[in-house]
Amino acid sequence: MRTRNLGKRILSFVVVIIVIALAVGATVVTSFNDHTYTATVTKQERIVKDEDSYYLIFTKDDEGNYYEFKNEDNLLRGKFNSSSFQNQIEVGETYKFTVVGFRIGFLSSYENIIEFEKVD
Repeated sequence: MRTRNLGKRILSFVVVIIVIALAVGATVVTSFNDHTYTATVTKQERIVKDEDSYYLIFTKDDEGNYYEFKNEDNLLRGKFNSSSFQNQIEVGETYKFTVVGFRIGFLSSYENIIEFEKVD
């Protein structure tokens, strides 16, 4: 009987370790998959959920494609200036955005802006 309980505990422990490893791995992967877009800002929003908040930047590129980016701090990338970014990004202006993450609509997941520069 004790062997059976020990086996269940070990299995539970292994499952917990695997879940934690997957969560940490996903966070690391999505924080370092840099890619860029050049697009014009069409709108900005601040989203507040409970005590959490973040910014959204809506854009359109020269080919007519629309993109939505999140602007929030990213611990792994050392980004702690999202409010400053939001203040500097202007509607109607074109920027080259460096983003990380993935846009997954049904999960309300957005690519996060890590850097940006104005395009003339």
